[in-house]
Amino acid sequence: MNPLTASLYRRVRATLTRPRRQDAETVRNLRLGVGVIGTFLPVTLIIANLILDDKVIVPASMSGTYYTSARNLFVGSLCALGVFLIGYRGDTRLQDLCTSFAGLCALLVAFAPTAPTSPDTEPAWVNYLHHSAAGALIFTLGLFCLTVFAQLAKPRAARPAMADHPSMILYLACGILVLVSGAFALYTGVWPTSWSTDWSSLYLFEAVAVFAFGSAWIAEPAGMIWTKLKLPPVPDSVAPTPSLSPQDTQH
Repeated sequence: MNPLTASLYRRVRATLTRPRRQDAETVRNLRLGVGVIGTFLPVTLIIANLILDDKVIVPASMSGTYYTSARNLFVGSLCALGVFLIGYRGDTRLQDLCTSFAGLCALLVAFAPTAPTSPDTEPAWVNYLHHSAAGALIFTLGLFCLTVFAQLAKPRAARPAMADHPSMILYLACGILVLVSGAFALYTGVWPTSWSTDWSSLYLFEAVAVFAFGSAWIAEPAGMIWTKLKLPPVPDSVAPTPSLSPQDTQH
């Protein structure tokens, strides 16, 4: 690498990784919003189809919900998720770019639906755009759990010990689960086999991936809210109130 290229690389890297000031409460609320949507969306879509008496309760994939009675809930949730991710501000500009990219992918998944069942059709490019955006969304959020929340991007000496921070184990597990479930979803969607075609396997793998990243995003803000809501401990013994003497009462 020549000196000019090396200097340019160092400048870009310093800009992208420079720590940034952020509103802690706003970030907490955005993380909570992303976490709530991810955690509850897979089950909520099924419940909505049950309540609305749709003929398809569990579609072949979460994206297939677009063609059920829960379409508005599906599209609205993805739009909210996209806005939350775009509005989220991480510790560095690089984190901002990652979450903004994931938010854009969520919006593309919402407005570029998957291919409908026969005999309905749609342009092939819309289907390709949908699946590309869905795959990029899952991959980005899984990578974010590992590199940012679990802090695997930091040198080993700079990471907090997992024994002292159990939440790091949760972030690591969620990140791995997102990537593994996303890989299985890709496999069953592109190369369906006999064991995955007789039931909604794609919906299950997508639901696990979405639930896992939702759990990672909701963990810290939910813990902070729980801490604020906890009542102060009641003391074991309460000192007796001193009684007034007859002279004190004669005033």
